[in-house]
Amino acid sequence: MKIDITREPPADIFRNRGKYLWTFIALLTLGGCGVLLAVYAILSETMYYENLETASLTIFVGAALLIFYIGEKLQAYKSLTPDQKKELADMVQKHPEIEVYCALVTKAGRQPIRAEYEACQTRAEDENRKTSPKNP
Repeated sequence: MKIDITREPPADIFRNRGKYLWTFIALLTLGGCGVLLAVYAILSETMYYENLETASLTIFVGAALLIFYIGEKLQAYKSLTPDQKKELADMVQKHPEIEVYCALVTKAGRQPIRAEYEACQTRAEDENRKTSPKNP
């Protein structure tokens, strides 16, 4: 998720969260089905054991890879930890553009999310690099 803190916070920031959550749940269910298929292939004495083993492994690994991808997308919507809130408060005091953005988020009636925190952190690091003297 791209957050630009020089602009107003997006009004529809949680637009894709439900889609990612339901996709994550469906993939988790699919991965569970892959495990159950593997258990069935091991416990039953069927002549299709090798095919079932391959299918279950394919389902499980494919779902796991997609779960990882979607899970990373969901991380952007997490609430901030107390340490992150303290660090954000420090950034607000040092950088006026972060202060303005956080004020707009609060005005919208919500708390900053992790994607916004990371955008503020990146902006603060960029500003610190610009103001710090260059090493010869």
